[in-house]
Amino acid sequence: MDGETTASVVDRGANISNPLLDYVVPENFIKFPVTGSEVPLLDPGSMDRRQIPGDPNVDLPDYSGPFREDLRFTDFSKDCLLRMLEMNQEYRRVWVGAWLAEASAKFGHEERLEIEWAAWRDGMKPKLEAMLREYLPPALAEERIAAANLGRYTGERPAVDDLGIDYTGPFEVDPGMLELSKEELVRILLGSHEYILQCNQGVSMQIVMRHGFADMFAIAWDIWSAKVLPEVMELKARNMGIGGNNVAAFMKDLQIDSSAMPGKAFDLSFEMPEPDVGIMTFNRCAAPTMFEALGREDILEQNCHAVCPASIEETAKLYNPNMKMEILAIPPRISEKHVCCVWKLSMRDETDPDYIPVKQLP
Repeated sequence: MDGETTASVVDRGANISNPLLDYVVPENFIKFPVTGSEVPLLDPGSMDRRQIPGDPNVDLPDYSGPFREDLRFTDFSKDCLLRMLEMNQEYRRVWVGAWLAEASAKFGHEERLEIEWAAWRDGMKPKLEAMLREYLPPALAEERIAAANLGRYTGERPAVDDLGIDYTGPFEVDPGMLELSKEELVRILLGSHEYILQCNQGVSMQIVMRHGFADMFAIAWDIWSAKVLPEVMELKARNMGIGGNNVAAFMKDLQIDSSAMPGKAFDLSFEMPEPDVGIMTFNRCAAPTMFEALGREDILEQNCHAVCPASIEETAKLYNPNMKMEILAIPPRISEKHVCCVWKLSMRDETDPDYIPVKQLP
């Protein structure tokens, strides 16, 4: 969530004076153990390169092959890139849908509609036109801007059960996109990722503004492991051919995950120094960008422990219950010269007390 979104929502006011600054972090929130030390920022040459064109002779139909440490999205065929765009649409439906469904269960249907309307009006509408112009070819951008009819999302929520927000439209897959270059398709893919983040962050910010951080953190914890992860894991298996039960499968999953693609919010690097050891480093992440700017590293710490470990650990367990997660670095950071966080994935063996015998695996 960037500073502009934060400021625009806070300026509109809510029932609390400024929940981003007034929130008191509880002393007893769950903290995961950090097994390593603080990690300095990587050399620029080692940072995220997934969006940079690679070997033009590589044309993968999916990601069923081996883990590629230096994966570029242009390594995939055009057909595969279009499937990734469709996968992003489904990912957005699952992720944002889970937030809204949980809001409805927790606060009631009318409040859920208020949250969704305000999230689109205040968080998405002001950004969508510029986003489409940035990521889509000019003619297609104009067509999508006109179709979005952004002028209707103003003022108070209409008294209807269906708000008529077309989440799919802005980055919908068009058969004519096959005529575009791989580089253009990757650009659209990155735009759809930014769109997913804005839709999701708009909803989560409204929950913070209207109900506070505690409810937002509780919802985030609940929906990731129980609702979002199983569905998006199946999406990646179906669209990208990712399967297996080892660390390489997990690393491939995160490399093409719709919520953590390279761009304004994230910069990641992936490595496997050993066959069953994966290291994932977040050089840049949206949460530190926002909370450090607000001077609230304490909220950042709770945010990072409440959301990210649940997601990464549960993903690992879905691939293999003997896969374990270790946190080598996590906010608050010592300084901007350090990475945001580092995660290590490896496999338990029979000597580990938490090892599950193979005969018990499904």
